[in-house]
Amino acid sequence: AHFDRGGAPKAWAQASRRMAGRRVRKKFAAPMQREGAGFVIRRSVGSHQVTTAETDPFLMLDELPLKEFAPGEFPGAPWHPHRGMDTVMYVKQGQGSHEDSMGNKGTLYAGDAQWMTAASGIQHNEGTNHPGGPMHGFQMWINLPAAHKMDPPSYNDISSSAIPKVTKDWGTAAVIAGVVDGVRAPVQPICDVQYVDFELRAGKAFEHALPAGMETCVAHVYRGSGTFGDTQGKDGDCLLFEPTAAESTVAFEAGPDGLDFILMAGRPLREPVVWHGPFVMNTRDEIQQCFKDLQAGTFIKSKGAYRRL
Repeated sequence: AHFDRGGAPKAWAQASRRMAGRRVRKKFAAPMQREGAGFVIRRSVGSHQVTTAETDPFLMLDELPLKEFAPGEFPGAPWHPHRGMDTVMYVKQGQGSHEDSMGNKGTLYAGDAQWMTAASGIQHNEGTNHPGGPMHGFQMWINLPAAHKMDPPSYNDISSSAIPKVTKDWGTAAVIAGVVDGVRAPVQPICDVQYVDFELRAGKAFEHALPAGMETCVAHVYRGSGTFGDTQGKDGDCLLFEPTAAESTVAFEAGPDGLDFILMAGRPLREPVVWHGPFVMNTRDEIQQCFKDLQAGTFIKSKGAYRRL
């Protein structure tokens, strides 16, 4: 077979260039860094490569790359607070336990997700006392509108069986939030977003529809390679698409080893973002109030609601 300079079969590269959909405006390799109590992640959204305005309403996407841990080796993220955002944990392989200030405890297994609305405040402990074994997962943060930042906290533990899967000849899509090919996720968060885990078979293609208003669209590739419109992406790449307020599509095609990636799309909030560690508010005064509440023992305003799906 004849190959182009990028190493892809020429017929595959030419077919990819004919695909429609939004164009990619920025592509970069997600940088590696230490997080939590010292484990290594790669951060695409939230890294120095993009601004919060470019990824609005998404604040962060961390991937814990697949690694085998000895019992007790994975340090997790011991007790810490959050205010002003949603945090979403998605486990691809392995397991992770959690507990929080609402008195809830549980364990997420492969394919499970936890959608937590920190809002006015919650404290939790994630992934400590790990029994060992493989671990691969993602944590995403989504900003909350100013009008909802001080709402009571809540969260949904979503089992893999409750996350709808779209299975076609091109591959599968786990619909954690939003809609894919008419299939809707069980969780409808405050912000209008889509959060989908796509796994495409080698050489297969799909064109995903986005409704009007979802201007922001980001793809984080975690395995394989392929094309997004006329831009190639591989394991570890983050691709930021051109914004549009109109109805649109994102077209992608897998390379010879398949293509697995997280797709995030959302309606921007266009509000001021003041971010300090685990707090994301609209003003510096609100950030200072977070610390005052912690020191005074008044950080937790409400127990909130818990739901297991």
